[in-house]
Amino acid sequence: MSRRLPTALGVLLGVVTVIAVQLGPNRDRIEDDLTRRATVALAAAGQPDAHVTFTGRDGLIVTSASASARAHDVVAAIDGVREVRTRVVVTQAVPARMPPRMRAVAGRVRAAVAGSVEAALLRRELAAVPPLTFRTGGAELSPASRAALRRAAVLLGSRPDARIRVEGHTDSRGTEQANLALSRDRAEAVRAALVEYGIPAGRMTVAGHGEARPRAVGDTASHCAANRRVELAVR
Repeated sequence: MSRRLPTALGVLLGVVTVIAVQLGPNRDRIEDDLTRRATVALAAAGQPDAHVTFTGRDGLIVTSASASARAHDVVAAIDGVREVRTRVVVTQAVPARMPPRMRAVAGRVRAAVAGSVEAALLRRELAAVPPLTFRTGGAELSPASRAALRRAAVLLGSRPDARIRVEGHTDSRGTEQANLALSRDRAEAVRAALVEYGIPAGRMTVAGHGEARPRAVGDTASHCAANRRVELAVR
């Protein structure tokens, strides 16, 4: 009996460790996703100054007293949110009535804020997608690059208003003119794959930079491999 207890405790500790490792990154993804959707929803509802953070699925909104009830309802309505708390801060009062021209300006500002927040979040998510790299002298997508593009297509599909610039690059091997054409071919290959995965071609522009914008400076094999790439830039 006494020998079995340490063994059972060791097994239990191992299980707890595995669960903690698995839940850690997943919790971060949940918090990032809820923060993104809540921020966009608040901006769209005319609450761009409300600041929201999440601990797990529980949200905390910091905003003015006059906006707290509306902000609470907006965030509470988001799918996946469990609980919402508000913290009131003192802000300068804004006139309840605004001239039509000022309301139009405020509406454009809110739309711009929402668009900027969404674009910034999309840039961060696309940056987490594995690099789109190519073999020397080629523009054919590898299985790994196709898998990465499928992930990118999911992100772009969730934001139908986002527009991107597909930018091709090469290493410094070969002539400058040939590398410029090759970089364009690589960008076109990526755009064609994204269209295949459901992203409208009209949302994308293509640019080839050749060897002019290296990610890694040097001519070693690893440097060249890093420079043979295509990047997705949010416009």
